[in-house]
Amino acid sequence: METLVHDARFFTQMTSKPSAEWDRGDFDGRVLKIVSSVLGLGFKFNPSTIIDDSEQTGLVVYDELTKLLPPRSPHSIFFWKKVAKPFASMLQSAKFPFNAQVSFLTYMYARLLGIMGPLDERGSGSLMTFDGSPVELSWVIPKSTKSCPGGTASRQLRFAIEPIDPRSGLPLKGAAVLKYLTSPVGGLGLVRCEEGGLDWSMSTDRFLSFHSKQDDTDTGNRFFIGFDFSPSGSILLKTYYLPRPRSPLVDSTRNIKRPLIGLWDVNYSSLRTLLAALDPNLTKSLNVLCSYIDGLAFDSKPRLQILSVDCTRKETNRLKLYCRPTRGNSWSDAERAFTLGGRLDSPEMKLVVTRLKRLWDLLFPFADSQSNRDLDEVSNTDLELDCNEKNSHRHPDHPSGGLLYYYSLLPGTHTLLPKIYLPVSRYCQNDLIIAQAVEKFEASEGYGGEPGWLPKEVSAAYNHRNLAEKRGIHTYVTFALKKNYGWELTMYFSPEVWES
Repeated sequence: METLVHDARFFTQMTSKPSAEWDRGDFDGRVLKIVSSVLGLGFKFNPSTIIDDSEQTGLVVYDELTKLLPPRSPHSIFFWKKVAKPFASMLQSAKFPFNAQVSFLTYMYARLLGIMGPLDERGSGSLMTFDGSPVELSWVIPKSTKSCPGGTASRQLRFAIEPIDPRSGLPLKGAAVLKYLTSPVGGLGLVRCEEGGLDWSMSTDRFLSFHSKQDDTDTGNRFFIGFDFSPSGSILLKTYYLPRPRSPLVDSTRNIKRPLIGLWDVNYSSLRTLLAALDPNLTKSLNVLCSYIDGLAFDSKPRLQILSVDCTRKETNRLKLYCRPTRGNSWSDAERAFTLGGRLDSPEMKLVVTRLKRLWDLLFPFADSQSNRDLDEVSNTDLELDCNEKNSHRHPDHPSGGLLYYYSLLPGTHTLLPKIYLPVSRYCQNDLIIAQAVEKFEASEGYGGEPGWLPKEVSAAYNHRNLAEKRGIHTYVTFALKKNYGWELTMYFSPEVWES
């Protein structure tokens, strides 16, 4: 990581310290000033452009930055077009303040394009998305129009990246990436990480780490890093750790100690070692989850896939356990897993489940809650047919079907907060149908605009193909129980960067 960040092909090199304070003045039409406040007063703008005027997108901030920011290399040009452009469209659709849009796109250009992996076939590809795109973007649509009064951003924006060295194609170590992005030079005054904010991430990394310490690449565990963008102009980080698959032969030949927990494990008892380092009181929440798992048949047990924490202090943090069963993809399976077999029960929870059921029926009418059909039994299409078979950037181990869940363990409470990931890219016919279904759900909750507003916004951001052509832009639609029995719907997207 240390040599990578000094490679001018992938990272903007600072000539002076970035501004420590984010100027909150009126920046309308003053992009130069905002960029300088992020990259430093000594940053040299290049008159050459990444795209010519004939390729203007209509995205005011993106087009202006394209003219001003130097094209460092073919690598930066490629990912600026493929990733920054849809992100710019999402920022504009969500009505983020102008200065926040400029700052966030500048940060992506300066610090994130360089960790999106190589353009060629080096490495094994990214596990971030099924099509191999190293980034997955998302937005959280509010429950109603009352959630976003006039003049404020209309939704939350996030994305996650699997950091990959563009020179070797190998995954970068999470600890090295975090250390850089939370430093003054790596964070550019936008990343907010308070004292103690990395404690849980470092504890999780140590719990899972059995890789070589000789370089900055990680060939065992996989690591994703998430970015949560606030309309106020700050960025909060989230970390995601995929354990190593258990492989006794490899472990013995490399003389590496077996991990305490492995990818796809169904026995979570060893997590108590991690909880002792994070917050021993979380063990009570884990016991609730384990009591549910113990009562399931083996193929129905949720297999552990990801451990995730936020980069914040202990009191406001959470440990998220991502898991997916081997089988069981009907509505009754989803309801059972979401409520932990009735262990998470209350009048408020019943109302949340009613909304989830409505969303399920809109997305999967061929396997609705009344028929209770399993998605795998009635789906007559194959995701493999929707993807370019010649795409060498796809990682062969990325799961393509089945329901995905996570359970949040929070300090100060013995309950868990569930979230279900509905794999629309696997089971729905195309991206247009997915967007239309979510729009119908939002309309039933009192949110939305003119008919067709949501497909229009998705199509504007991901306009490299027609939404009705196939599925793959939408990766998941998720539904989560929040504190105080609120709920949250999130749409996840792949930019399909390897599409021609």
